[in-house]
Amino acid sequence: MQITATSGIVPIVDFQPFLTGSPEEKQATAVELVHALKDVGFVMLKDFYSEQGVSEAQVEDAFEHSRRFFALSAEEKDALAWTTPEASRGYVSQGRERVTQATSKDDIAQLRAQAPDLKESMEIGKDYQEGPEDSPHPNRWPESLPEFKAFMNPFFYSCHILQVQVMSAIACGLSLPPNYFDQKVAQQSHNLRLLNYPPVTQAEASKSDSRAGAHSDYGTVTLLFQDDVGGLEVQDKEGKFVPAKPVPGTVVINVGDLLQQWTNDILKSTIHRVVLPDTKGSALTPQRNSIAFFGNPSLREVITCIPGLGEPKYAPVLCEDYLVRRLGETFGV
Repeated sequence: MQITATSGIVPIVDFQPFLTGSPEEKQATAVELVHALKDVGFVMLKDFYSEQGVSEAQVEDAFEHSRRFFALSAEEKDALAWTTPEASRGYVSQGRERVTQATSKDDIAQLRAQAPDLKESMEIGKDYQEGPEDSPHPNRWPESLPEFKAFMNPFFYSCHILQVQVMSAIACGLSLPPNYFDQKVAQQSHNLRLLNYPPVTQAEASKSDSRAGAHSDYGTVTLLFQDDVGGLEVQDKEGKFVPAKPVPGTVVINVGDLLQQWTNDILKSTIHRVVLPDTKGSALTPQRNSIAFFGNPSLREVITCIPGLGEPKYAPVLCEDYLVRRLGETFGV
């Protein structure tokens, strides 16, 4: 299949035909999407806005609410600190996290000390319990910004719907029923992460050029909304990192580890990182903001290779166990 537009090695796919097109157009878009996720593991979707899912205005407002949150004092943000991988909610100060493919706590601790990720984040989950299998851990909301909670809860659900739409397209592209994944992700055990990459001095940049270390994501698919600063790099088949420059009006989609396992390595969970942009002679690198929605299966979902996709390469794994282990490694807890 010929991909006509790319950003670096990342294909750009028009998603509107899947949302509103004829059955033939839906299937053609699904096949194009799956081809990109097999080959690269990343895709940029344009024309993805919908009445049921994410709107353009929501994305713009989400960045504004994110900026207001990160402008709060350190004291206010630290009072909302992330505590455990089981909860995975709250504020993560700069230097606390070090995303990596390493699994040894000692190795990760050394990386965190020598070259911490140059970012801060706010982690948000589903804000209500529907049943005993839902996370019992509440979100941590800033009291001084009541409108923050009022906006983020419906935005979280809109991102869930977009994730369901993308998973439906993936199912169609794999010759599965379009609703194959619907109930498997219905618990909304996702993570909405607001990210702020503060300006960095030349001295700080000399110690580490990594705003987020090389890593793969953990769940099904990640939705990434980003500003125009850039810095995302995607590893190619030769192991080189290739810049994926922001394309206005697109959302970046990438495969997570559990979806790679689900599809028996047909879809690719690709290593990626965020690096500091060129300062262009300035004393400081520009600030970067992005919003990531990490889609996950329901917590009690057992991830087994989908029948018909070859001899299974992975043993079954409980989603919650996998996510807690990976988050524990990332945060050194």
